[in-house]
This record gives sequence, structure tokens and C-alpha cells, in this order.
Amino acid sequence: MIELTLKEAVKAAGGKLVNCEGIDADAALVSSITLDSRKIERGSLFVAIKGERVDGHDYIKMAAEKGALCAISEQDVPYPHIRVESSLAAMQGIAAHLREKSGVTVIAVVGSVGKTTTRQMLTCVMEQKFEHVLSTEGNFNNEFGLPQMLFRLEDHHELAVLELGISTFGEMERLGKVARPNYAVYTNIGNMHLENLGDRDGVLKAKTELIPYMKEGGKLFLNGADDKLRGFDSPIPAVYFGVDECYSVHAEDVEQIGLERTEFTLIYREKALRVSLPAVGSHMVLDAIAAATIALEFGLTAEQVKSGLENYSPVGHRGRVEKLAEITLVDDCYNAGPDSMRASISALKGERRIALLGDMLELGENEEQLHRSLGEFCKENLEALFTVGRLGEKIAEGAKKAGMKEVFHVAKEDAAEALKAYVKPDDVLLVKASRGMHLEDVVERIMKWE
Repeated sequence: MIELTLKEAVKAAGGKLVNCEGIDADAALVSSITLDSRKIERGSLFVAIKGERVDGHDYIKMAAEKGALCAISEQDVPYPHIRVESSLAAMQGIAAHLREKSGVTVIAVVGSVGKTTTRQMLTCVMEQKFEHVLSTEGNFNNEFGLPQMLFRLEDHHELAVLELGISTFGEMERLGKVARPNYAVYTNIGNMHLENLGDRDGVLKAKTELIPYMKEGGKLFLNGADDKLRGFDSPIPAVYFGVDECYSVHAEDVEQIGLERTEFTLIYREKALRVSLPAVGSHMVLDAIAAATIALEFGLTAEQVKSGLENYSPVGHRGRVEKLAEITLVDDCYNAGPDSMRASISALKGERRIALLGDMLELGENEEQLHRSLGEFCKENLEALFTVGRLGEKIAEGAKKAGMKEVFHVAKEDAAEALKAYVKPDDVLLVKASRGMHLEDVVERIMKWE
């Protein structure tokens, strides 16, 4: 990590040292910062966070015994610690300090859908020019995760591509104060987290809380195909991207090759190169064009962009295609909303397209209608539909009302066996729902079919 003295940590955390009489705060260096007591090493700074199930304060003694330099604590304890009002705020303060001290260029990736895909594609592209790129891993894109990503900054990092995810007002402001991005790309403004944000105008308002905290001279990259972003009156310079030829960087002759890749002609720097993207769907091409548009700002060549995009691979349960003995499984169960559901369903190719769909969470007062509307969409785009969950039942209702015949609502624990009894050779099966439905459990059982 970036060099950090204990004195710097205390100041950035907004706390005071307690029981540290034998430590020279000016000279003592923090070797690492962690919330996990199992990862404590000599010289670590242990952040005690009180969670829903575990209270980190219970592990301060263990951290001290394992050689931690100090702890960040909201409670007075008989061990060296930085006493603070909020351990989370203290952690964010230290992360913000390290971000500033590093001087690294930060690109923030924001949006309702496609953040992780765009971030991953952008990272693959940027690595064609920059040797050391820090990129968000896993779900470290929130108020707890972002600081932990910045703790991984090293002096050699040239660029940081940071995914920022929120679910309510005020969160993006706090993330912005930590990340202080030079650039930000907005993938879209969709019907996500409406329980807290109300409607798409609320989503736009919440997402753009970031802008006042961007570095001077910052620039936005906005999806021109999204009506909310297209109509946004940006207070700082903005570049729009899209697949249409009106954009300087765009895609032509898009062709989906089965369920494994999409080919398109990339128009970039007055060159036309054929790209074979290891992902399916027009929405994936738009994410690729977003990455290419930002790459133009950094001076990458067309060949570098092509190479980076072709090195992309799906992350986790996001559009992963698995060829099983008799069927093709599309594992896209990491998360879901109305827009991403439609995009994933539309990308399916095959004689019999089947989907197992579950609840889309945090959609607010219109959640049932949004699920029924998705069911109507399924009638036109699938041969068979299986659903699970309370709101998944509304998807089934919408599909049946639209006239779809092959509709089955099942218990989650029975889904894998019900599908096994139904599918035929060469079927294509999509599994998708919000993360809270944990449909990866069903995917694991499907993967064990014999």
C-alpha cells in the first residue's frame, strides 16, 4: 500500500490516539489496513466495524496479539487504538487520503446496469497501454468496499478504474469524496433501487451526486442512447458514446455468433477493425464502445483497443455461458432489473429458449407491475418460462395473461429438478434474478446434472 504513518492515519480518520504511549506515531508505518482479523499481520491497522452479525470490536484483542500496530475503534478498549465516532467514516477518510497522496488517475464507472462489464472491458483495454492498473474486484464498489480497494494502491499504479454502486441518496456523495475521480463514465439510468430513489429522475439525481467531487478538469462520458443522460445538463465537459454512426467511436455490422461472442466493426481513429467480443448481446457492444471512447481520451491506438476488448472475459455470474452435456446454460444470476432482464432474454439464441427468472428487488411501489410487464415480454421472446419467488410469480402471471402457455412457477429448492425434467437436448437456459435471490444455488445444482 501507499506509505502511511500512524500520525497520518489518525489525522485522516479524524480520531485520537489512545493507549499508544509506547508508539512513535510520526515514525510508525502502517503495513496494511484490514477489517478481517484473520488477515492481520505485524504493523496492520485493524478497522473494527460493527456489522449485522459480527462486531469487529470483539476482535481487537486478537488483532493486538497478532501484531497489529493499532485498531480503529468506536469504543474505548485497553489496547492501542484510534478512537473515532464512526469506524466506517474513519476508514473512508484514510482511503481518501491515500487516493490523494498517490496522485493516481481515477476513472469512475457509474450506472444502473452494466457497471461491472464496462469496468472490466475498460480495464482490459487500458492494460494495453498502462502496465499497472488497479481495478475494482468483486462487489467492492460500495461504502465499505471502495476504501478497501484504495488500500491496495501502490506507488507504481498509474490508473485506477473504480466501480461505484449505490442504492439510496447520499451514498454517491460519500463515495465521491473518497474516490475524487478525474473521469466518470455513466452506463445508463435504469429502473433500479426505486424503493429508495422513487423513479428514474431520482436515480439520475442520486448517481450524479458524484460530479461535484470530481477533480478539476474532469470529464464525463455519457451513454447517448439513454434519454436521461442525453438530456442531462452537465456542469462539466461531457462526451457522449453510442453504437450509432453519429459518434466518432462507434460500432457497425454487429453480428451475434451463437451464445459465445459478438462480432462488430469498430470505427476508431478513422480506422475500421473487426472485433470478436467474447460476450453476447447488443448491450455488451455498447459497453465495449464506452470503453473504446474513454480509451480515445487516453491516446490508445485502434489495435490496442481491439486487443483489450478481445481479452475481456465475463466476471462471476454475469452472462457466463456453460456448455453442459445436452443444453447451454447462461448463468446471469448476479443481479437483475427490468432493463437487464430484457437485454439478457433478447440475447438468447436457439430453437428453444427457456428462462428461470426470480424477483427483481428494490423496485418500489410499482414492483408488481414491472414484474408482470416482464412476463409479457417473455411471451414474445421465450419458448418456456420458469419462475421462483414472490415477485417471480408476478412475472409468471404477466406471461400467462399475455397468452404464454409454457409457464411454471416453482419453489426455488425444486427449480433445478423441475428444469431437469423439462429441458431437451440443445435447449438454451437462462438463469437470472436479483442478487438477493441467490439463484447461484440453483446454478450449482444444474451444473451437477448427469
